[in-house]
Amino acid sequence: MKTVEIHTLSVADFKHTMQDNDLYDSNIEQRTDLAVISIGNSFEDGDPDDIFSNGPSSRWFRYQHRNVLNLTFDDITAPEKWQLMSASAKRPAGDAPIENGIPDSDCVLFDEEMARQIVQFVEDNHRAEIWIVHCSAGVSRSGAVSRWLKDCLKFKYGIEADNVDGRYAVPNAYVLRMLDKVLYRLFGRPLFRDT
Repeated sequence: MKTVEIHTLSVADFKHTMQDNDLYDSNIEQRTDLAVISIGNSFEDGDPDDIFSNGPSSRWFRYQHRNVLNLTFDDITAPEKWQLMSASAKRPAGDAPIENGIPDSDCVLFDEEMARQIVQFVEDNHRAEIWIVHCSAGVSRSGAVSRWLKDCLKFKYGIEADNVDGRYAVPNAYVLRMLDKVLYRLFGRPLFRDT
């Protein structure tokens, strides 16, 4: 059996890869061997036409497809931090602290509904031979989803996968735990983590 490839990319590498392979909304569903999980920021992080931007208006695929899942959440490692950041939204206008160039109150935490969407997307596309997962830097959010995807394909479907580009990934532990939790609830199959 052929090993499935999982590519964990930055947004710039992802956009270049899509462009180099001539993949757009109009033809992506023709690629039955390919599945894409696109993780964007909840805020605009540059000019929407900039190859490095990863905000809502700069998505490569504007629409969801059978083999494309667009998600929007920020790189928050713990819900406690998000709760503190959300509390800052209750301050008078202009008093919310700014972290990483965005007001804390504007951050979006990865949640169970997003995890369910990923689990279902993998269920629907588990026969894909090439997976592409990206976020802004290709390190934390996409690193977590790629690591979980590799384990899920092996434990749930018996499919061997290789994280081709994930050697620099530092997976977001909160995203990993949430994905495992939802997978266990839906399918009764935990993926044990040491993080």
